[in-house]
Amino acid sequence: MTPFAPVRDWLERRQLERALSALAGRERPRVALVKQDCNEDLYCCPPGTAPAPMLQSTLLRSGPISLFTEFDARFCMVRTDAAPECSIWREKSDDLKWAPAEWFRSFQDRVPGRAHGQSAFAQAVDAIDWSAFDLVVSVDVAVPARVTTQYPNVVWAYYVREVKAPSYARSYSAPLPGQDLFLSQNFAPKRSSRPTHVLDVPYHFQRCGVFHALHGRNWDSPRRGVFVEYHSARDAADDELKALEAFGPVFARRVGDDAFDRGERIPPRSMVDPDFSALIGSKYHIKWRGRSVLGTAKVEAIAAGCLALTDPDLDSTPFLHSESSMARGFRSLLARMEAFESSPVRFERELQRQRRRVDYLCFARPANDLINAWQRVRAARAHN
Repeated sequence: MTPFAPVRDWLERRQLERALSALAGRERPRVALVKQDCNEDLYCCPPGTAPAPMLQSTLLRSGPISLFTEFDARFCMVRTDAAPECSIWREKSDDLKWAPAEWFRSFQDRVPGRAHGQSAFAQAVDAIDWSAFDLVVSVDVAVPARVTTQYPNVVWAYYVREVKAPSYARSYSAPLPGQDLFLSQNFAPKRSSRPTHVLDVPYHFQRCGVFHALHGRNWDSPRRGVFVEYHSARDAADDELKALEAFGPVFARRVGDDAFDRGERIPPRSMVDPDFSALIGSKYHIKWRGRSVLGTAKVEAIAAGCLALTDPDLDSTPFLHSESSMARGFRSLLARMEAFESSPVRFERELQRQRRRVDYLCFARPANDLINAWQRVRAARAHN
C-alpha cells in the first residue's frame, strides 16, 4: 500500500458519504424505463411484473436495476415506432453491420429459447398514459417526438446503448428530437467537460447488494470460488481453469456450453441460475483473456459482492481498481489472488474500496445528477 493510500481511502469514504447524504430524503421522480420490442437486450416480461422476475427475464444484461429499488420505477416495452428518432436500433445494422435489420426485428416474433416474442408484451407508444411518470428513460429513443410533446410535465431521457453508433456521438451536441437528457453511460471519476443535457449515468446503474435485496439473499453469506468473466472463459486454456481450482469452485462458461434454439445461439444470462448463484456466491470475479471490455459485467460482479481482478489492458474501467487487483497475464493474476488469500486484511481493504467506488460512481453520484437534471428541466419549463 502506498503512503497516500490511507488518505485516498478516507477521501473516497467521505465522497460517498456526502453523495448518499445528499440523496437521502430527496424527492425522487416516478420513472419509466422503456425499450422497443426489437431491442435484443434487457427485460422481456408482461407489464406490471415485479422487479425480481423482471430482472430474471432479461435477454442479456442486468441493466439499470437500481431504478427499480431506489426510485419509483416501472418497466414498459413498446412496439417499435417508425419515427426517425426511434430508429437508433437500425444503426447497428446499417452503420455498424452487426446483423441484418431482420435479425433485430425477429425478436418481435421469437426470442431464442422462449416460447414467445417481445411483441406479446409490447404496447403502442400512443396508448400509454405517460403522465403517470415524471421521468421517462428510453434504451435508445423509444418514444417519438409526436408523443413526448403531448406531455410537457414529463422529462424525457435516453441511453444510446451502443457507444459506437452515430447517434451516440451526435447526442453530445444536442438531444435527439423530443428528448431532454442524454445518458452517456460514462462513470469515470474525473468528469469531462460536457453540455448540461449530457449526464454521466451508467447503463449498469447499480449499488452493492441490489441483487441480494431483490431476491432475499443474505449479503453476508460466506463466499468461495471464482467467477470467470465471459470472454476470458471462452478463450481460457484448460490448465488455466484447472489452476484456478486452488481458490475454490470455478464457474466458467465455455464455448461448449453454448445452447441453441433453431440454430440461434441463446446468450447466457448472469441473472438466472446456475450463473446467478455462482455470481452472488463467488469470492472473485476475474478477467485476463478475451477482447477488451467496458467493464459493465465487472460492475455487476462487484455489486453482487465479488472482488474483481482484471487486466488493465483489456478493461476500460481500471479506475475501479487499485494496483493490487490489476494483473497482466495469468501468472500475475494467480500471484495477486495468492496475495489476497494470504492476507485477509488486504483482501477486505480492496473489497471495500471497490464497493465504495461502484456505490459512488454507479449509483450515488448519477442518482443525484439525474434528480438535479430532472428538477432543472422541470423548473425551466415552469419559468417559460
